[in-house]
Amino acid sequence: MRDQRPPQDQPDAGLDILLIIDPLPTLNPGHDTSVAIIEAAQRRGHAVYVTTAESLSIDGGVAVSVCERIRVEPAVLDKGRWLSRPDWYRTDPEASVRLDSFDAVFMRTDPPFDAAYLSATYVLDLVDSTKTLMLNNPAGLRNANEKLFGLRVPEVGPPTLVTSDIGRIVDQVREWGKAVLKPIDAMAGRGILILEPNDANLRSILESSTERGAKRVVVQKWIDEVVSGDRRVIVIDGKPVGAVRRVACGDDFRCNMAAGAVTVADTINDDDRRICSALTPHLREHGLIFAGIDVIGGQLTEINVTSPTGIREIDALSGSDLGGELLSWIEVHSGVGISLGAQ
Repeated sequence: MRDQRPPQDQPDAGLDILLIIDPLPTLNPGHDTSVAIIEAAQRRGHAVYVTTAESLSIDGGVAVSVCERIRVEPAVLDKGRWLSRPDWYRTDPEASVRLDSFDAVFMRTDPPFDAAYLSATYVLDLVDSTKTLMLNNPAGLRNANEKLFGLRVPEVGPPTLVTSDIGRIVDQVREWGKAVLKPIDAMAGRGILILEPNDANLRSILESSTERGAKRVVVQKWIDEVVSGDRRVIVIDGKPVGAVRRVACGDDFRCNMAAGAVTVADTINDDDRRICSALTPHLREHGLIFAGIDVIGGQLTEINVTSPTGIREIDALSGSDLGGELLSWIEVHSGVGISLGAQ
């Protein structure tokens, strides 16, 4: 193992920051929040490195990874869209580096939260939190299922049932009149279904979604305000800092950008503050500093903590610099990760 600080061409006055992300060629620089974070860090004079979850390993009880320093050509805002060059990044040669030699480490690999993702969080457990700020805390990532974590504060969300019992779901849908089903471990709108009591396919849908009663699903009461879209709110250390409304297109009811929803400018409101006030103690307890919450009709429907997105869209529509706000928080708190919970 090469036990070293991140390799550098010359000393940097700023921080050494590592992002654990999906492979660079798969990223969309005009949309991806990770790229916005890299740009903000570079703009503020920090040295930025990248690696992938697959590259993480443990050598002699120390968490290490093969990392590359990255430099980017920042995207340019043009008529409300971020435009990037095809060759928007360049990297230095790879080197094996101790993860706790970085000032801050972002875990931003996209779900699914499968066995490979889980094992990556175990590697990250070995990063010395007295030296390195983890966003988000690996134990917190394991504990905070994105579909279920919000149920710690059920008063800020819609009525919700989590079960594998098909008959119970049918009864609940009949009582509510209409519901939405979500797989517990999916993302980007995958597997989300509308449930209606008079649908002749209702039981067939539930048999498939629950794998004939073997797998739990999340069932939430339908929120009529979804016709106006849902809202992604970016949260930094419990504070709502920016919002965007996502509106479904065509005949697809899903308000996920990955499902083709369009984005509309929005602002933080009292509902966002009320929801975050209830959530903040739980987020801090688990070291979940950077999050994205989904809100429909003033009700919390989901919490994203693995790789929250939306910064690009919010900045484009609102003129904000959320990546800069996040880096500002890191600059203040780097070196004090041990106090951030989930230890």
